[in-house]
Amino acid sequence: MAKPQGRNHSGVTVAQAVRDVLIASLNKGQFPVALLTLVILSLIWKMPSEDVSTLVFMMFAKLEYWGYPLSVLAFGGWFFHARRQRRLIADELERISHERDKAQEKTLGSRVKSSEGKP
Repeated sequence: MAKPQGRNHSGVTVAQAVRDVLIASLNKGQFPVALLTLVILSLIWKMPSEDVSTLVFMMFAKLEYWGYPLSVLAFGGWFFHARRQRRLIADELERISHERDKAQEKTLGSRVKSSEGKP
C-alpha cells in the first residue's frame, strides 16, 4: 500500500511531547524551571500581538546591556564547574585504584609485583 502524499506524521502529539519534557525535568530536578517557563509562555501566548512585539523589542534592548556581564558569569561558571569536575574525577580514580589494589592483593597475594616499584 502506498503512503499518502504530504506531511509525515510521527504519531506524537504536542501534549505527549510536553508530558515527556515535564517527566524528564522531574527526573533531573529541573521541574521548577520548566514550570516557570510554561507559565511565562502561557502568559505570552495570551497577550495581544502588539504587546508581544513590544515585549520582544524591549527584551532585546535590555540584552544589549547585559550581554557582557552574562558572558562573564557563564565563563566563570564553566571555569569553576570544570575545575570541580576534574577534582572529583581525580579523587574517584584514586579511590578506584586503591580499591583495585586491595582486591588484587587479597586475591593474588604477593604473586604480582607492583608497577610502581613497591614490593
